[in-house]
Amino acid sequence: MIITKKELIKICDRFLSDEVSKEELIHFARTVMFDDEDRYECEDEHVEEILSQWDNKQSQHKINKIGIEFLRNILSQMN
Repeated sequence: MIITKKELIKICDRFLSDEVSKEELIHFARTVMFDDEDRYECEDEHVEEILSQWDNKQSQHKINKIGIEFLRNILSQMN
């Protein structure tokens, strides 16, 4: 499965509408980043960087409504 910017936008939307939690975002990022079976692939370095930050304990404080809305807007402008 290729993780695209569009997929990340959908995930951001789900977070903003309280359908997924911060912990679920972190779990998703960790699953993609450390996939030993090569089930997941990032579309580009931007997607990989976002998932890397979601998995990084030192930047997880940015996973909140304001941070995710900002990220979503940036991703939308990139498409």
